[in-house]
Amino acid sequence: MEWLKKISLRKTLYIIIVVSIALGNGLNQLVLQLLRVLTGACMCGGSLTAILLSIGTSFVMPIIMVTVFYNMKVKTPLSQLSIGAKRIKERDLDFSIDFSSKDELGQLCESFESMRVELLKSNKELWQQMEERKRLNAAFAHDLRNPVTVIKGSTEILLKGLEQGHLENAYESVSLITQYSSRIEIYINAMTSIQKLEELAFAPTTIDWFSLTEELKNSLSIIGSSTGKKVELISSDKNTQMSVDRYIIQNVTENLVDNALRYSKDSITVDMSRNNNKITISVLDDGPGFSHTILKKGAAPFLRDTKEPQGQNFGIGLYICHLLCKKHGGNLTLENHQDGAKATANFIYQV
Repeated sequence: MEWLKKISLRKTLYIIIVVSIALGNGLNQLVLQLLRVLTGACMCGGSLTAILLSIGTSFVMPIIMVTVFYNMKVKTPLSQLSIGAKRIKERDLDFSIDFSSKDELGQLCESFESMRVELLKSNKELWQQMEERKRLNAAFAHDLRNPVTVIKGSTEILLKGLEQGHLENAYESVSLITQYSSRIEIYINAMTSIQKLEELAFAPTTIDWFSLTEELKNSLSIIGSSTGKKVELISSDKNTQMSVDRYIIQNVTENLVDNALRYSKDSITVDMSRNNNKITISVLDDGPGFSHTILKKGAAPFLRDTKEPQGQNFGIGLYICHLLCKKHGGNLTLENHQDGAKATANFIYQV
């Protein structure tokens, strides 16, 4: 009977109808012959019984054949389709429709399975998009914190100077406020136009070494003062013109310092140097150092340091630094030194 599974429902139904009619007629003839034997040649007394038996056998064979047809061709695919539809309704796509047949129901099962696979694929893509948006939102919130801290600190310095009548640093404070306001604007425009962190643009401009280090020294001192810890920037290279993305370098350095401030006891040292068209910025703190998890897995997205208090951050800062270093042709390395943690960012630049 396996050959019936390979033909269409219509042909199977035709075959079953023909067979049921043939078997019904044959059964009727057999019943009539038995009645003749039992009641004699004359069936006058048993004619009513014969008629009733004939009608009964006419119904029995179709019922039997329809049952065979249902069990062989319909029951299994309908059951699988019904269960599959119920699981999809419950948003459970972790199953498969396993029914192999060449008939219409088999083709329907194949189409249903293809639909399930596409739904599962779409759900995974949607989940990935949601995770990517989560990363973007976390990065957005994380990277706005340092510019806001610098603007807030510069404003406080400016207000204090105005109150005391000392305006020697007013120009420097206003310049920092203007610069970081512009940086926030640029960053907002960039973040609203991308779908992934990896799509952040690399936009180098010409700047000299002294200006870059001075800008970082001013912003890092304000970031450090907001925590009551000392941030010292060391740089002794000669002045030269470079083509770099100053926002990437500022962002990475400030993120690394911000990360170090959460763990350090008293002070952080930032060492800046240049060699063969490569800028190296090392941030050293006097804290407990990076955990084994961070050192082993590196700057993975949303990887939380086991030494970090629960809920304190999203674990996105180091990952942002890693991506931005790659954008600038460099890399980020994490290690521990004898007094704490050390994060080193490298940037390749054009003269």
